Amino acid sequence: MGVSPSTVSRITGLETHYKNFNTGNAAMLPQQLAIIGQGNDDAVYSLDKYEIEGSADAVAQKYGYGSPLHLAALQLFPKAGAMATFPVYILPVAKDAQWTKAQGEILITGDAATKAGSGTVSVGGVDAEFSVAKGATASETMAAIVAAINAVLEMPAAAAVTAASGDVPEHITLTAKWSGVLGNSITIVMDADLPGLTVAITAFADGAGTPDVTGALEKIGQKWVTFILSTFDYKAGSALDTYQVWGEGRWSVLQKMPCIVAHGCTDNYTTRTAITDERKNDYINFLIPSVGSPELPFVVAAKGLLDDIITTADSNPPQNYKGQLTGLKAGSDEAQESPQIRNQSILKGASNNIKSGNVAELNDIVTFYHPDSEGKYPGRRYVVDAVKLMNIVYNCRLITESDEVKGAPLVPDSQVTKNPKAIKPKTVKGWLANLAHSLALNAIISDEDFTKKNLSVGINSENPKRADYVFPCKLSGNVEVISGDIYFGFYLG
Repeated sequence: MGVSPSTVSRITGLETHYKNFNTGNAAMLPQQLAIIGQGNDDAVYSLDKYEIEGSADAVAQKYGYGSPLHLAALQLFPKAGAMATFPVYILPVAKDAQWTKAQGEILITGDAATKAGSGTVSVGGVDAEFSVAKGATASETMAAIVAAINAVLEMPAAAAVTAASGDVPEHITLTAKWSGVLGNSITIVMDADLPGLTVAITAFADGAGTPDVTGALEKIGQKWVTFILSTFDYKAGSALDTYQVWGEGRWSVLQKMPCIVAHGCTDNYTTRTAITDERKNDYINFLIPSVGSPELPFVVAAKGLLDDIITTADSNPPQNYKGQLTGLKAGSDEAQESPQIRNQSILKGASNNIKSGNVAELNDIVTFYHPDSEGKYPGRRYVVDAVKLMNIVYNCRLITESDEVKGAPLVPDSQVTKNPKAIKPKTVKGWLANLAHSLALNAIISDEDFTKKNLSVGINSENPKRADYVFPCKLSGNVEVISGDIYFGFYLG
């Protein structure tokens, strides 16, 4: 009431108040991403949470050029093209003292180039171009390759010419810019025309050390991060267990801030399903694959999150994912998998991709979840369904945690009251019914009549200060399989 009760002089007052008459209208959950990863071994950085403000260069200056954190940020905030429109945080992890760096080698042999040549060396998917003059020796060619590699700031490895020693000839040594088993994922691909010279490549190996991501996860606190990008090798160590336990806690009845964890993958069906098939009850972890790609796996995942998964989850939550990993190198045609293999991959909890022309394309993005008890169609399989559930949780929280509900007098539906702050179960039920209608309009759920018919809200039979509700809902489906028949014949006059 605008006019004070103590006023006695003749006066007319009028006050305006905002009132939300649309309680229950669905709002889309704002998506947020956290990246867990390392900086360069040479960089000195804080382990505090850091929000990227639209610049991958700022990440490089903080954590080192060519580091996993920098390379992931380059996909989310590229030098040209669309950038992430959602908040992105970095949760840094430091290497342990006993970790070692992975190394690879390039060996050039032969007397001399018989004519001028050129080529591209790709290290972890990052290209460096070089050229050599006619008559250039193997040693001079290696020096040119080293100079080209080290001139590219985002290279994940540093190059140096290692002198001959005993039976080991002079060669190029490539050393990962960070320690740990992740360095073994760095690929070396040479595409060169060097007449008179021969190229031999030794793959990266001997990187050792797996992370404990517990400390990084603790820094998320009560911020509702919806996706995590793990830059580490999903096959190494116990990080998957840590993510699963933490993630299940985020889905719990008291935390109510669901989150799922993305891992990059370039492995074939056999390798990736060897991991996922052993984690039948894991609905937190999922793979973003590009089978056979020479890119670093976490780079593939970062691109997939930007060019479809999180961007789509932000703008149209019930839409499933089909984004193309434009700008990244796809695996060879021979490495791609048949529809039968892709189907088996889903049944074992592993995502898969297809190849459109020369570009890898997301196909089936699923969590590891595939318990035997739920048969061919487990409820928590698809990542898009997790996003739908996140949005339902978010909207139920908006209703039940609003200021007009907190601490309000709670009275039975049949009670007459003049207290404008009092809440009755049927009031909350009306809000939830409105939510069901709004979620159906947004295609997040189907069959709103089922939800409305089976909604229940009531005062607890033992605690008069407790309201219990049930919001049953059927998630919408997605077009994944289309089967048609064409019948044809001939006209005979």
